[in-house]
Amino acid sequence: MGRQRPVLADVMAVVGVAALYRRHVAPWMYTWGARPDEVRATLPGDELVAPDACRTTRALTIDAPRRDVWAWLVQLGEGRGGFYSYSLLERAVGADIHNADEIRPEWQRLDVGDTIWLARRYGPGARQIVAAVEPGSHLVLVSPADYERLQRGDKASGCWSFVLRREQNWTRLLVRGSGRPVGHIWFDIPHFVMEQKMMRGIAARAQRTHRSQVVDAIRTEHPAGVG
Repeated sequence: MGRQRPVLADVMAVVGVAALYRRHVAPWMYTWGARPDEVRATLPGDELVAPDACRTTRALTIDAPRRDVWAWLVQLGEGRGGFYSYSLLERAVGADIHNADEIRPEWQRLDVGDTIWLARRYGPGARQIVAAVEPGSHLVLVSPADYERLQRGDKASGCWSFVLRREQNWTRLLVRGSGRPVGHIWFDIPHFVMEQKMMRGIAARAQRTHRSQVVDAIRTEHPAGVG
């Protein structure tokens, strides 16, 4: 009996942690920063996956117009602007990520079918394909296999959507993950850690761009008024 009690206690502890994760941690991660109406909203990319697919909806407000946010968002990818997240962690798992701190003209266009690399060293599967894009509005990415499914008229098993919404003089950045592999703890936790950092990285860069433009405009209009 003495041996069974520690085992039982360990099992109960694991069950308790799992219950805590499902009831509190996962719902918080899945809707980080998003309002209830945003969680319920139909966003670009939703139509590409099954309506009952598991999904996350995360959001934050950026003190900059959509054009300034888009200029950073459209640069995503290895060999491009990076992912504005924890680059040391990304490089530790083999991705050659170097987060940009400037807007590059050659990275300012994406078309349906273009590739966004996650980590070239792992081959063709380690990339996303642009499934839908509208400058200043949204960018939807899917895996290569799902892009082929969409071309056949089938549903994708999952997609990753970035949506910009105007809110007064600000921008709401919404990021939705739909379908596989959302719902698996081995994916959900590290992806949340990296994604929320990416969102904050985009916000910081867009706000810096906007502030710089405001200062430049003031200097142009009042050249003697800005020191």
